[in-house]
Amino acid sequence: MKALTEEEIDEIIELAYSTAYDTVVEDMNKKDFENINIEIKLDSLEDGFDIDIEIGLDSDMPLDEDLSAKAVDNSLKAIDEYIEKRNASLDD
Repeated sequence: MKALTEEEIDEIIELAYSTAYDTVVEDMNKKDFENINIEIKLDSLEDGFDIDIEIGLDSDMPLDEDLSAKAVDNSLKAIDEYIEKRNASLDD
């Protein structure tokens, strides 16, 4: 895989963040949360990248135990789709 450009890194981080956030507030009102903390760390490598997504949720309302994991999974799927499209366009 060709190294990511700065623009692609920014797009991937924004995509991961917005997908995670949308997943969290999909079934619950964002007003139910005192804090939604989404941390994304992306290290670009010559032949790929490493991404770490951490989600902290603070709410007085009962939350689905798997909500954070679901948000991370959805973000990773969105990133995979982005990379597949990117790589296909590079092959053209």
